Amino acid sequence: MEKSVQIAKSVLANMFNIDVIHFDKHVSRSANINEARRFLIYYLVKELNVKYLHMKHHVPALTNHATAIHHFKKMEQLMDVEWITRQRYDEFKKKMDTEGHSHLLKDYTNAIKEMHMIKDRLEKLKDMIE
Repeated sequence: MEKSVQIAKSVLANMFNIDVIHFDKHVSRSANINEARRFLIYYLVKELNVKYLHMKHHVPALTNHATAIHHFKKMEQLMDVEWITRQRYDEFKKKMDTEGHSHLLKDYTNAIKEMHMIKDRLEKLKDMIE
């Protein structure tokens, strides 16, 4: 299940043009970040049967289970009323099946690049201190 969650985060981050970190850290309240979290919460509850109380283990940016309930109910309303939301969710599910692993590989590659940049920066700071 954890692999599915990571793939969903990667696909949604790409769809909404955000960083995956926004699912783990509450850095911003911008509309696209909230919508991406809403899609993830809806997916976790509907497709993976994650309980609201356990949601914070998969989406640490959520402060409590009430937020997860709110996002799920809001997504249900939007799915009933807005065809574009329903269409985007269907697109998300299709991408999960067809392109999910490539998004995960892209995130992995980016994380390795970031790790190398951090190591280089740490070395430079260490040299400055000594």
